[in-house]
Amino acid sequence: MSAVPPGEEFPREWSFESSLIRPYSLTGGRTRPSRSDFSMTSQVVAVPSGAPPEVDPELELILSLCARPLSVAEVASRSGFPLGVTRILLADLLDQGYVMVHTSDWERNRPDAATLRAVLDRIREL
Repeated sequence: MSAVPPGEEFPREWSFESSLIRPYSLTGGRTRPSRSDFSMTSQVVAVPSGAPPEVDPELELILSLCARPLSVAEVASRSGFPLGVTRILLADLLDQGYVMVHTSDWERNRPDAATLRAVLDRIREL
């Protein structure tokens, strides 16, 4: 699997599948992103800058993929990283100001798990 955005050339041949690096080493042992303000369907786009940032190759790959808006799930799929690793790396890029995340109003205002459980319990009582 090639980890190159369609229609673009990436200077390094890199594939998560052929790498011996384990996911926890890419994330520094973290299992959760530092932020929770985006979901799998949130749109992520790289912030345009004059000079390319000095970042790790994995983050550089993600930034190249995000030249145009992509969902978090698409970034994971195209990069070859597991979704959890992608969310952590995207949160790092967001914290550093290299990407912007757009989340729909529906995602921000959807009911929480407790509300959904209460509705389900009421339906079962019928």
